Amino acid sequence: MNYDEFKSSFLASLKDSGLPLISAGLGEEILDLRSMDRTCTVHVEPVGRQIGGPFRVTGSISWRWDALHTARTATREEDLLTELLGREEGGEIDTERPRLRVDIRLRAGLDYGKSIPLPAAKAWAKWGREALGRLENVERLVTEETTRETPDGRLAVLGWQGDPEVKLTCNPEGELRLEAITVRAFQIIELPRQWDDPERAQDERPEEALMAMFQRIRQAMYAWGEVMDHLA
Repeated sequence: MNYDEFKSSFLASLKDSGLPLISAGLGEEILDLRSMDRTCTVHVEPVGRQIGGPFRVTGSISWRWDALHTARTATREEDLLTELLGREEGGEIDTERPRLRVDIRLRAGLDYGKSIPLPAAKAWAKWGREALGRLENVERLVTEETTRETPDGRLAVLGWQGDPEVKLTCNPEGELRLEAITVRAFQIIELPRQWDDPERAQDERPEEALMAMFQRIRQAMYAWGEVMDHLA
């Protein structure tokens, strides 16, 4: 699966999931002329757009297609191994499926230039229990299986979620004020290899994994907006 094929599957699964896009289009694409990496980003919002007030809840989903992915998918798997290792050695190598990291960011922020007094420790504690409890156990942001052992005994990381990050300002009176809260995560999506042998078993396509990821993000964004009541 090459870049264009994955992007088409990504956008089609996003549309089918019902997760609203903030702006229509095919996503924001950036090409790094030094490394030739390509980054695609889409911006989304929760289904209930009024939740979280006075905070506005938004999200971004992005992935980076690096030059190695491009080189690997420019030809077939057998041809790539032959080119790198020679015909004899290349024919004896077992490859693993390509893995693509999809980065997720949920944000709850006030309008530009606006802020509220920093909530008390008791309010933060209540918010933290509910916010993290829901994103980690109820409306999960990443898949439940976040690690897996590979056949050679290594640990493969399939997903991760970080701690919430806050943006604070300090006014002339020395008061700390809250502007925004962000939580970041990522999930690994496995891509199908391109084989030249038509009789070889084909790898699973990513649409099912993408759809499950978008559904989780949709539910997590709604929960992210609801828990902002404790701070507002």
